[in-house]
Amino acid sequence: MKLEYKFTPEDIIAEGRVTKDDIEIIRTWLSNLKDDYVPDNVQDETIVLILLSCTNDIELTKKTIQCYYKLKKNGPEIYDDRNLKRPDIQVALNTIHMSSIPVRTEQNDVVHFFKVHDTNYNNFDLVPIMKISYMLMDISQEKNPPNGIIVVIDMKGLGLMHMTKMKIGAIKKYLTFLQEGFPMKMKEIHILNTVHFIDRLMSLIKVFMKSELMSMLHFHPANMEQETFFEWVPKKCLPKEYGGDLPSERDLHDVTMEQFKARQEFWNAEEQIRKQKFQS
Repeated sequence: MKLEYKFTPEDIIAEGRVTKDDIEIIRTWLSNLKDDYVPDNVQDETIVLILLSCTNDIELTKKTIQCYYKLKKNGPEIYDDRNLKRPDIQVALNTIHMSSIPVRTEQNDVVHFFKVHDTNYNNFDLVPIMKISYMLMDISQEKNPPNGIIVVIDMKGLGLMHMTKMKIGAIKKYLTFLQEGFPMKMKEIHILNTVHFIDRLMSLIKVFMKSELMSMLHFHPANMEQETFFEWVPKKCLPKEYGGDLPSERDLHDVTMEQFKARQEFWNAEEQIRKQKFQS
C-alpha cells in the first residue's frame, strides 16, 4: 500500500530543498528504529515532508517522525476515520468554511484560511472541526510541498456560548501535535475580528502552548484597515471579501471541498498504514 502524491522526492531534491543524503540518513535510521508507533517502510515522500517542516534538521526530523505517529495513535478521535460521509464531518464542513489557498506567497508558504459560516453554537462540534483542519494539511502537501504555513482565522460570528463547547482534552492533543508532530513549518497564525472574550479563550488553551507558538499569534481587531493586513498576508493570497485578488471565500471553500473528495482514498490508506503495526 502506498500513499499517492503529485510530487517525487527527486523533484524536491532537484529544487535544492532537501538532499538525497539527508533522505538516506533518515531512511537508514528508520530501518534500525525500534519504535512502538512508527510503521515499517515509511515512504520517502513522508520523509521529505518532515525534513521540509524541520528545515532539514536531522535530529529534529527524527523526533518529529516519532511524535507524528505516536500522537496520531493516541488521538484517534482527531486523526482516524476521516470519512467525508460521517454526519459530524459534514456538519463541521458547513460550520467552518476553509481553504488551502491556491496561490502561494513569494516564500512558497501556503495560507490556510478558516471562517465561521454557521454561527449556531449548537452545531459547533470542536473535535470534527479539529479533524478537518488537519485534513486540510494533506490537501496542501499533495503537490509542490510548501516551505511553511500561514493560518488565517476569521472569528466573526463566534460568541460566548461557543466556549461551552470547548473540550480541554482534545485541545491538548491538538496543540501537542501542532507543536511536536506537525509535518509543516508553522510561520504565523492570524486571528481576524478578534472577539471580546479572547482573553478568556486564551486562558483555557495557553497552558498547552509553548512560547514559540504563542509568538506566532497575531490578533487583529474588527476595524483593522485591509491594507494593514496585506503587510502580513499578501493580497494575492486572500479572498475578495478581505480585499484580496482571489475569488470569494465561498468559492475557495467549494474548490477545497472537491479536493477533499478526491483525497478520500489517501486518508483511508494513511490510516491503514499507521495501524498495520498494531494488527500484526
